[in-house]
Amino acid sequence: MMMKVADAACVQGITILVIGDLDQWQASGRLRGVPAGCAYLGIDQLSPFTLRRHAPDLILSPLLSGGFDAVDVVEKLNAARFRGMYRVVADDLPNAEIIRNDIRATAPDLDFDLLVLPRAIP
Repeated sequence: MMMKVADAACVQGITILVIGDLDQWQASGRLRGVPAGCAYLGIDQLSPFTLRRHAPDLILSPLLSGGFDAVDVVEKLNAARFRGMYRVVADDLPNAEIIRNDIRATAPDLDFDLLVLPRAIP
């Protein structure tokens, strides 16, 4: 059974900010409902103000989404001086270390990692 992102991430007492289109997250099959403790914002809503308002312990985003990618999120987090945890969710990748290294070089003060999900079993 494949673990759902929302099941693993939205834990009581932790404020999680999920960046991206909620419909796309649900269509991916990795999100069942809208878990408590998670706030959902589009990339255009990510700002220093919204980061202060939500005060997230963890930010999640897809690696690529319609209209933005993880580098766009990192640029906004850098501009807001966010120093918390940022995790990118991606499907199986040939070389995830390249992406990890690129983003860590772009934002060395950010607690970053890439969550690579295995391919779904048909």
